[in-house]
Amino acid sequence: MKKGEASTKQVLNSKYVKKIVLLLLLFNYSIFCLADELIIEPENGRGPILAAIEQSKLSINLALYGLTDASFMQALAQAKSAGKSVCVLLEPQPYKAVNENTRAIQFLQHAQIPLHWPDTQFKFLHQKTFLFDHRAALVMTFNLTHSSFRNERNFALLIINPAMVQEIQRVFDADWERQKVTVTNPNLVWSPDNSRKKILDFIQQAQSEIKIYTQNIANYQVIGALAKAARANIKVQILLSTLPTKKRLNYLRQAGVIVHFSHGYRVHAKIILVDQKKAMIGSINLTRISLDKNRELSVITKDKKVISELTNTFERDF
Repeated sequence: MKKGEASTKQVLNSKYVKKIVLLLLLFNYSIFCLADELIIEPENGRGPILAAIEQSKLSINLALYGLTDASFMQALAQAKSAGKSVCVLLEPQPYKAVNENTRAIQFLQHAQIPLHWPDTQFKFLHQKTFLFDHRAALVMTFNLTHSSFRNERNFALLIINPAMVQEIQRVFDADWERQKVTVTNPNLVWSPDNSRKKILDFIQQAQSEIKIYTQNIANYQVIGALAKAARANIKVQILLSTLPTKKRLNYLRQAGVIVHFSHGYRVHAKIILVDQKKAMIGSINLTRISLDKNRELSVITKDKKVISELTNTFERDF
């Protein structure tokens, strides 16, 4: 390895160690600070999340679509062995990968970790959220799978705002018991409850620019809103890994939307950035099933540091 390459690697490693330390400080002292903290994958790796699992004091609740990474299974088992309350709400049969979670299910059951399936009112449990000690929530765009930390562009946001954490916990508890629940927090976006309306409102609030990471874009109402924004001279940029149908792609481009296909990381993130002032981050895809049928969660943040990190990452990837 060349001297310059070694120096760069040391700087990067130092940066990510600092990220882990900061996340731990926020987690342990969240009562005093309401800042959000962003995790960027695959750069930040497993470390910040594994550290948060280890540093939790009393309880860990996890709602997840895909679980194949053994390091997270082991971390949850160790937390259970340490006397922490660990509960996992897991999708039993992910789309086109019905056996993906089989090993995790067997592992969790053997470790005597309480495990529930989502209510049948949802097409899929596609949410990706940790809750720690009823005090902090980690809302992710990614699953706990090997690819999430190797070749996918993803993000997660650590939230310590008490009102937001309380609603996320309340919904988890209701979904665990398969009970109906009412959601009201203005900065939480839930599918199937209110995501379609909130996402359309979010797009319509743009004054100058919209930047979007998405796996795919297939919902005609969302496509129409983005096309309308572009025709109103709002700069709309979309970065994805699965190109829309030719008809949808042509419609967007004819309206002035700039659509790029990612040739670097596979885009798995679900992010909408508006005017470099606010962002929506979470599990919600721009598809009918995700908006109207799945259990999903995204969050809205206006944290300047988070917005800056998201914007800079998007511009590099774009």
